[in-house]
Amino acid sequence: MSDVLYVNGRFTTTDERVLGVEDRGFQFGDAVYEVFKFLGKRPIFLAEHHRRMESGLRTIGIPSPWDEARFAAVVGELLERTAFDDGIVYVQVSRGEARRAHFYPDDMTPTVIAYSRSFAFPDAAAKERGIAVVTTPDLRWRQCQVKSVNLLPNAMAKKKAQRAGATEAIFVGDGVVREGASSSFFGVRGGRAVTHPLDDHILPGVVRDHVLRLARAANIGVDERPLREDELHEIDEAFITSTTMGVMPVVAIDGGAVGNGVRGAITTTLQRMLDEAEARRDSADRG
Repeated sequence: MSDVLYVNGRFTTTDERVLGVEDRGFQFGDAVYEVFKFLGKRPIFLAEHHRRMESGLRTIGIPSPWDEARFAAVVGELLERTAFDDGIVYVQVSRGEARRAHFYPDDMTPTVIAYSRSFAFPDAAAKERGIAVVTTPDLRWRQCQVKSVNLLPNAMAKKKAQRAGATEAIFVGDGVVREGASSSFFGVRGGRAVTHPLDDHILPGVVRDHVLRLARAANIGVDERPLREDELHEIDEAFITSTTMGVMPVVAIDGGAVGNGVRGAITTTLQRMLDEAEARRDSADRG
């Protein structure tokens, strides 16, 4: 079944081929993207995804195609046209199409696409079972706070994880644990959740930020600090966060068990709190 596609102000389906061969997103990776979840055709944390996209566009100098109200209106119509109730929406904004050259014109018109897609989110059993991860050197560019479509290092890291029988790869650079190839990473040590601070080494994850707020609301200690690679064998629990995985326990790292090898108490609490936050009717509107 074709998915609903929005492209440059009109709706069609993903059966239509709409991208020009000289679009800079295609040839240079000159684009940013967002992925957000919807449940019962309600977008989850939409305002925060829009803010992150706007920040990335400003950083690399692409004019924003829409303000928050227009973005919400387009998403609303996209989901109205979608045949299923739960899934994800992928949004991409590139600098636009021009004759191929490293130098680009200053007056380019961005290419804007968005499409809905069904997605099998982890069920209760998967959320209890957890996942294994592997560590891998961080070979990405230095502006990881931009959600760029330049994802070759991420894709290669994911393939490394798959070949090792794991689900996710965790980037490590200069002896510090940074984040997953498509997720944020948390360790739990001495009852406190530890995650890398916001800087140009990590993406400001929308779910990450919600989990930090939930942890503080539950009086769970939080340390936003660099977690050293050599601390990984000392942590009691670990989990990743992302739009599609929510809060997912990490039960093994590089083949070794984390803690006692099962989902921990703090991870369980934060899972439940995030699920409740996503289920609330006002979750799409909180900022």
